[in-house]
Amino acid sequence: MKPGPERPALLPPDLGLRLDGTHDVLEEPGALRFAAVIGLLLDNGRAPGMDPSLVLIERSSALRQHAGQLAFPGGKPEPSDRDLLDTALREAEEEVALQREQVDVLGRLSPVPTPTGYMIIPFVGRVRGPWQPRRASPEVARVLTPSLSQLMDPGVYVNAGQVEWRGQSYERHEYRIAEPPLWGATARMVWDLLERIRGPLPG
Repeated sequence: MKPGPERPALLPPDLGLRLDGTHDVLEEPGALRFAAVIGLLLDNGRAPGMDPSLVLIERSSALRQHAGQLAFPGGKPEPSDRDLLDTALREAEEEVALQREQVDVLGRLSPVPTPTGYMIIPFVGRVRGPWQPRRASPEVARVLTPSLSQLMDPGVYVNAGQVEWRGQSYERHEYRIAEPPLWGATARMVWDLLERIRGPLPG
């Protein structure tokens, strides 16, 4: 039997203070290119006292990069995007049909570099009002909404060791919440988010 969650994963009221600032200045990514994603926290339709779920997509197996992987909605900037936040919100609308007016953007997680040549900037937002994510693009194979408690369950988490890349050492995380499991860059972002939720009060 899998062990249960460490504790209920209700969001701390000061979560925004535990995140990096939405518009904090970013370092230039060097040889990498910027991309942006958004981790959407969803609690409509859940019973009082239950923790929110996190919106993930499974990328289509037909895509050239990261095919079949679980990810946050997001992608590369378009010339019409005002900034990287605009990129993340536009992609969320295109991929899971979320109207940006329904999102309270809380802040950012740490940037995540990838061997495919991107510096991914992860935003975090909480969805206001009733909304059910759905596949809105052929790039999305399916939508998953694991709860934070499920993601915090030590029975689904695997520490896959470390990997060296460009002279840096990175922890590899994996969450066996589906098939395929959540791994790679998005798993690092989820780990970052959960650590900030579990961590001590800021200041």
